[in-house]
Amino acid sequence: MLPTRLDDISEIPAPIVDSVKTCVLNTFESISGVKPEFVNEGNGEEPLNGIIGNIAVFNTDHTLSMMIAIPKETALALSEVFCGMELPFESDDMGDLVGEISNILAGDVAASIENVGFVGQSSLPTATRGSDLTLFLPNKPPTARLKFSGTGGEFWVNLALSESRRHS
Repeated sequence: MLPTRLDDISEIPAPIVDSVKTCVLNTFESISGVKPEFVNEGNGEEPLNGIIGNIAVFNTDHTLSMMIAIPKETALALSEVFCGMELPFESDDMGDLVGEISNILAGDVAASIENVGFVGQSSLPTATRGSDLTLFLPNKPPTARLKFSGTGGEFWVNLALSESRRHS
């Protein structure tokens, strides 16, 4: 499905983006009990006061990087439904929660995109918390910005598809 060299494509193939959208909807519905709404592509460029979960699905040829950008209010609401109580935003537990949500999502994405020919495994998640965070996606390789709205508020999933580095 994907060429080995990504110079020949300008955007992430629609079947991969559609699989990620479906996985985000299913993952966040399983967390909150209510399916979020996919709002649109292309938003999420304004500075974020919140937390970002970073994780990738990769194989020897390609890496699909995912940044899950969650504003503070949304993160607090997610912690309440996921843990049964609101976690302090500045706590290590909040970072662990966002890392776990990223990990759950990446596992679902890895299984789903196998159906469209991208067989890979997920990396370890990381979380970054701060204010006035600006999310930069590279101009190259292909990227996508997906905006969602759920019962806890809005959040974004930013994708970048790149060639995996090979070791010689």
